[in-house]
Amino acid sequence: MKILAISTWFPYPPDNGSKARAYNLLRHIGAHHSLDMIAMCQSKKDLNHMDEVQAFCRRVAVFPEPQFVPQRVSSWSGFFSPTPRYFREHHSVQLEAVTDQWSREEEYDAAVAITLGSAPYAAKASAPFKVLDQHTVEYQVIRRQCRAERSVLKRARYTPTWMKAAKFERSLASEFDAIAVVSASEQALMEDLLSNGSTSRLTHHSSLITVIPNGVDPALLDYHAPKKQGTLIFTGALSYRPNCDAVLTLCRDVLPILRRQFPEVRLRVTGRNEGIDTKQFPIDPQVEFTGYVEDIRPVVASASALVAPLKLGGGTRLKILEAMALGTPVVSTPMGAEGIEAENGVHLLLGESADDLAAQTAKILSDPEFGEWIAKNARELVRERYQWPAIAEDFERMISLGLEKKRNEH
Repeated sequence: MKILAISTWFPYPPDNGSKARAYNLLRHIGAHHSLDMIAMCQSKKDLNHMDEVQAFCRRVAVFPEPQFVPQRVSSWSGFFSPTPRYFREHHSVQLEAVTDQWSREEEYDAAVAITLGSAPYAAKASAPFKVLDQHTVEYQVIRRQCRAERSVLKRARYTPTWMKAAKFERSLASEFDAIAVVSASEQALMEDLLSNGSTSRLTHHSSLITVIPNGVDPALLDYHAPKKQGTLIFTGALSYRPNCDAVLTLCRDVLPILRRQFPEVRLRVTGRNEGIDTKQFPIDPQVEFTGYVEDIRPVVASASALVAPLKLGGGTRLKILEAMALGTPVVSTPMGAEGIEAENGVHLLLGESADDLAAQTAKILSDPEFGEWIAKNARELVRERYQWPAIAEDFERMISLGLEKKRNEH
């Protein structure tokens, strides 16, 4: 197949969830088919890794990511547009022009949009089969944020925002022949969203809303490090609101409860924190903000537990899958662990409130052998179901079978 992929993330280095998914899926496609890629880059440093991407792409075009500034006047005027402000401000004229040029020059078999942000470009590409890889159902993220707001005024503000986002997401998704989602719950969300629309390319192809889960590098399964008892870990950029909210919950609510029983417990928070006011977190000498860590393996693998009190966001959290693969017990909210076919009390421990999360974490801190048992079970689960090579093969199969079916119908 000859495939055009469009990504709002430059896929290397694969150091966050979106980039890791893009890298692993596209690398597999490029190894077996002719792949052209058009992408946005988040930093000029990304261009230092062009060789890594060109190794599996026939040709690559990269453009700087437009900066979305909500405070701009144009952003506020966009409030009255049917297109969400983020998409209006984030639009790349250069990327759109090259997509148009390449799709006129080539006879692509398929166009693949990596994330909803790429969908406006891929939807216009000239290709008989179009695929949207949905890392998360976007309107659901905004709706959850709305419901989490305590302020009535903020909820009133967010309600039309998520409703607009849902309508826009439905309109975009309906332009595609197949959609990949990361979990069965998000599959149900997309089916429900599209069923409320009038027309869709998927009307006769509902089976092509396919679960293609997130995964991990198989090498993580063979990595081992000695445990530092009493050390907890949270991974993820604090610039992403769900991560920042989770760390605030950890520091303000969970740790004080844990310290009644474990006064020496420590927490390490890894991930980019540039531009984040760390003064919002309680001053605590036993909490370390490491910033960006190039290799998280030793940090995560040596921790007693990864604690993820996530209550916002969507998709499937790679931080949890990576911790499982590295043999680190996981304590999470149900929302944080959604999309992972793990059993509470066997593969991980779940808690909703700060008291629950502290109690579950205490089980691991007080009984390291129990923690090892949980970690062993989780590692086997990842080995069986969540390795990128097998997942990427399923993604490739979804495209090839969908294309064949589309051609046979015509």
